[in-house]
Amino acid sequence: MSEVPVNSCSQVYEVPIEWYLLNIDSGLALFGQEFVDLSRFLQITDFEHVHLPSKFVDEECIPQKSITYPKLLAITSGADVLESLDASEWLVLRAKDDQSKPTELRGGPRDALIVYATQPAGSLLYQEAFLATYRTFVTSQELIQKLIKRYHSTDKAVNSSSLKSARQTFSVLVRVVDELCSVELSRLLVETVTSFVYKLILNGQYTFARVLRSRLMDRIEHKSGFKANSSFFEYSPNSKTSSLFDFSSTAIARQMTFLDSELFQRIEPAEMLWWSREQDEKKSPNLAAFTEHFNNVSYWVRSLVILQATQKEREKYFLKFVKVMKHLRKMGNFNSYLAILSALDSGPIRRLDWSKTVQDHLKEHISVMDSSHSFKNYRSLLAETKPPCLPYIGLVLQDLTFVHVGNTDYLPEHLCQNRKNLLNFGKRWQQFAILDSIRRFKIWTYSLQKDEKILRMFEKFKEFLNEDDIWERSETIKPRMRKNK
Repeated sequence: MSEVPVNSCSQVYEVPIEWYLLNIDSGLALFGQEFVDLSRFLQITDFEHVHLPSKFVDEECIPQKSITYPKLLAITSGADVLESLDASEWLVLRAKDDQSKPTELRGGPRDALIVYATQPAGSLLYQEAFLATYRTFVTSQELIQKLIKRYHSTDKAVNSSSLKSARQTFSVLVRVVDELCSVELSRLLVETVTSFVYKLILNGQYTFARVLRSRLMDRIEHKSGFKANSSFFEYSPNSKTSSLFDFSSTAIARQMTFLDSELFQRIEPAEMLWWSREQDEKKSPNLAAFTEHFNNVSYWVRSLVILQATQKEREKYFLKFVKVMKHLRKMGNFNSYLAILSALDSGPIRRLDWSKTVQDHLKEHISVMDSSHSFKNYRSLLAETKPPCLPYIGLVLQDLTFVHVGNTDYLPEHLCQNRKNLLNFGKRWQQFAILDSIRRFKIWTYSLQKDEKILRMFEKFKEFLNEDDIWERSETIKPRMRKNK
């Protein structure tokens, strides 16, 4: 993925989950106190004061085979859990003097976690965390099947509690469909949802059917539209060529931010979750495009600087990019800001002889990516920046990867009466905290107009030297000192 400009540091890296929960301005106070409670809960590492489930269910830890809607009612695995109104008896909760809060859920079996997300009196924050992280233990196809089964089991009842559960289950189902990624829209999934819509119509539930069908069609059209729409990168042909110095540093920074923002808005949070676990570009196409763009910008900057024939010209380009960086920082675009910084502070560029003026101009920016205290300087700067802003995605992915590697998917068997199927939701709370920061960043958007002249000058950042050629050019400018034999 993208290269991170960091200073060496011997400290152990720790993911500052509380920073994600408490320091990123969402513009909304919806989860304010719940975020505070969750931050406190995640700092508790002991496993002594917990309530183990009073009921256990035997689930296979491997995903069940996909099945189509007509066979759905034949599912029996975990049916007692899916049909229950309250899943608390199957869950691991932290024990307190008063009643445990929903944010203090430690874990539980897969189906119980699904039911807990659909309980009418449940926590909205837990539901958001579940929807953000469920793909780590159940596929969207499987979850949709289970939600349909739960809906049918509760909708048939005549008591108000069951009907409320049915409505809440349908609400969660709509959210799942509404947030499907393009790679999840398989023929089988579409058939499953379409069959359920048809069943709703037969039962006279026309409003529900219309809502669900509309959301599914929106996702299908969204998938087609994203494939076709890349016009923000396009520009009309023109024989006149421009140089970096034909435009102000502010204008260049604005167009870099225009491109970054368009690419960033395409990223689905699920892509980041998948990447931290599998590094599969096919599952994360928008994330892959965003990080490729970061790398292209960085190598484009290196190439422009190092290809200049004289030191004077190299310093001229160097200082121009420093000015662009300053404007990017003011705009809150830390993506291109760090792409340029990683270029100017890269080995082939840094080893050359630079004037004190050049070195001083870069020095103030180098400290931003000091890796000590888990990149405290950068995180502080980001937290102080008013939206809209674009975070450095590489560090977000690093945090997600550390959370994935550093936490087990299931709670320890020896602490849970040798049960193997109790999912560790503490891990999912941490993943949610990081992923929700991306959601909050995406709420705010830049209002920038496309400038074709500058985009034409960028040439999609495709014209640059590779790593070996950059090093070769660097050593031609300043040959390595030969060691005395």
